[in-house]
Amino acid sequence: MADNRTLKLSVAEGAIYTLAFNATQGFVYSTLAMYYNFDPVLLSVVAVLPSTAQIIQFFAPLVYRFIPSKHKAIYWFAFIARTSFILIPIAMLLNLKNKFIIAIPFFIFSIVNSIVGSLWTSAMKNIVSEEQRSSYFGYRNTISTFAGLIAWVFYSIILQYLPREVGLLIAYSVSSILFIVTAYLLKLHNIPETQVVEYGLLMPFKSLKNRRFRKFLVFVFVWNFAIQFAGPFFSYFEVSQIKVPYSFLGIVNVINSIFSMFLYSLYGKVAPKLGEKNMIKFGIILALGIPMIYSFMNPSNYTWLLVIDVIISAIAWSAINLCYFTLLLKISDEPSEIYISMHAFVAGIASLIASYAGGLVMNALKDVSISIFTGYNILFMIAFILRFGALILFTRLDLGESHRNLKFVEIGYRIVTRRF
Repeated sequence: MADNRTLKLSVAEGAIYTLAFNATQGFVYSTLAMYYNFDPVLLSVVAVLPSTAQIIQFFAPLVYRFIPSKHKAIYWFAFIARTSFILIPIAMLLNLKNKFIIAIPFFIFSIVNSIVGSLWTSAMKNIVSEEQRSSYFGYRNTISTFAGLIAWVFYSIILQYLPREVGLLIAYSVSSILFIVTAYLLKLHNIPETQVVEYGLLMPFKSLKNRRFRKFLVFVFVWNFAIQFAGPFFSYFEVSQIKVPYSFLGIVNVINSIFSMFLYSLYGKVAPKLGEKNMIKFGIILALGIPMIYSFMNPSNYTWLLVIDVIISAIAWSAINLCYFTLLLKISDEPSEIYISMHAFVAGIASLIASYAGGLVMNALKDVSISIFTGYNILFMIAFILRFGALILFTRLDLGESHRNLKFVEIGYRIVTRRF
């Protein structure tokens, strides 16, 4: 068990990382993509790079051949990955208009930082006991969400009231500095060293001997394909098609953050009693509503639909994000690196295929108009069908859960009433 200093540093690192990372997501990234005229395929591929680059985590155990210390490996890979974003404000100051130059930091960051994610996840399994994980990560996510709230307010204000180029320059300059700070905080962590005896390239495949993990990987592929197929286009649709004001986007993201902070704290307490699988199923069912909302969104109704969307998103994704992570750790044996690497590899492959497929489909549909539906609306309908398929698969999974399989209404009732 790590000392309290490391646990506190991890919370601080998570919060500052969220402040920086939000500049690479949502309406901020969509605005950058519009400014540099990204085409649908590039827009989609770059947007899901953090997920797609998980493929690189497959090679994470090989890191120990070159840097035997997990602590040093996490710091140096984080430093290389996160300082790369300084290229964006430099390119803007030099007035470089090539969209591929702007895309380069996203590739460097996503690929190298993916290895950090694998090593960090493995480290946290040894730092935080299984009994404390739900409550600790619930607290950590709550603080990070509050930091995200501040980030969305800040980014929406500068993009709303400053010229677009100036706003983007400030946003990515601040983000670059904060990313460097997070690398330094990781250096201060007290990370226990674990022995990995073998370093072979095929080592992660040993995780497939675990029957529960094999079943889980099938779901991982389907789920990641479903969410990344249209994932990059939600925010781009808001900014480029609906023309939602940045000030309003800031408001709805604040609403989302406030709900998420409360829910991370709540779910951290109830998840051990209801079980991770029940909580994830609860979140997936609610997440079905998100692409359906966007399927009917247009310039005349976006105001109330976006408010509904961010509330549903908070309830759904807080449950999924918290419990998915703890479920992965629970079904992983030691050495956990090979399980985390194999999971990341499958998720990354699915995201890569989905992002490219989604970009191609959007390219084909961008000029389509059927009655009140645009090509974007149709894309979101397809995303709904894919998510529904993932839900059916997940409900049939047998992961050896000790908790009884509950229905959606029963899960919601128990969360609200605290009757377990």
